Amino acid sequence: MAKTRLGAMKHHLHRKDLLWILAYPLYQLIGSFRHEASHALVAVFQGARVQEFVFWPSFTGSAFRWGYVNWSGSTNWVTTAAPYLCDLVTFALFFVICARWPLRRHWVWVNLVATGLVSPLANSAYNYLNGLRGRGDVAQLLYELPGAAVQTFFAVTLALYALGLVWTLWPRAAAAVRGDA
Repeated sequence: MAKTRLGAMKHHLHRKDLLWILAYPLYQLIGSFRHEASHALVAVFQGARVQEFVFWPSFTGSAFRWGYVNWSGSTNWVTTAAPYLCDLVTFALFFVICARWPLRRHWVWVNLVATGLVSPLANSAYNYLNGLRGRGDVAQLLYELPGAAVQTFFAVTLALYALGLVWTLWPRAAAAVRGDA
């Protein structure tokens, strides 16, 4: 591993890192918890009372869900959008950590990339595509807010997530762009 001018260790993926795919169920639980906790926290801040909080895969009736939150009380679109705003904050924080901080343990870097960079991208992309099919949070946002605003938010954030992930996973290419190489 080489160091950048800022002293951060440059990590890159190795073939053996693919074994971390076996931890996918744990990454999914962490992502579902972040998603549902975002809804719940904002609902509580808006005066609602959380009645049910589930962050593991389940069937409700005939529908499969990765998780869900039920609350009573009045909330607005911010509660619906909370997971995607949380994805943006999570991605930004983990991007700085993964791309700039010196992490000596490679396995820590791999897991931070999975939980902090890949997970927000996957969550936002999955729910955006479901929203375009008229299902889930994003469908509700498209109903409550101007469609152009919702579409622009997801287009910009998904593009930023993809670029940030590429920047982080291929540091030599990023160093060449910065002029470090």
